[in-house]
Amino acid sequence: MDFRKSLDERVAEFATTQFVSLSPEDTIVKAANLMKSKGTTEALVIAGGSPVGIVTERDILYKVVALGLAPGSTKVSEVMTAPVETVDGASKVGDAIAKMTKLGVRRLGVTRDGKVFGLVTQKNLVSGGPDVHVPLPELAQPGVLSCPYCGATMKDRKELSKHIDQVHLGLGLLEGDLSKW
Repeated sequence: MDFRKSLDERVAEFATTQFVSLSPEDTIVKAANLMKSKGTTEALVIAGGSPVGIVTERDILYKVVALGLAPGSTKVSEVMTAPVETVDGASKVGDAIAKMTKLGVRRLGVTRDGKVFGLVTQKNLVSGGPDVHVPLPELAQPGVLSCPYCGATMKDRKELSKHIDQVHLGLGLLEGDLSKW
């Protein structure tokens, strides 16, 4: 598959329009129950017809459960992340991944004509299942050699060759000793 082509596809192709939406006044219990029933890990918080935040299962875990707050009385607005970061649906998948990485988020609202119409997640983009995914090329660090078998890093080609020889193939094979083969 052509990785460049995959990263150049439009974000809108990977967005879901079937997302959970909540009011800022809804409780964490309601949010968790809706997310569970829809099989999702996030919900958009909508006020006045526009998204004002997003609440995720991590928000519930770290900002409610870990702090000992009462989920039945804690409002979504108290733990949501705001504002909702967005990407235009016509943007490239590679640009959306870069934006998520730069902002440290896993989800973006997807816009068309300035209005959010869907959500895209890292999971949708990278490993959204057999039907929807974008294979990413391996990213190598400049000046670092990695073993193709186990990922161990080596300082130079000689060290990498020795490692592969001893750990993965058998002593001497890469040096031309075919007596074992």
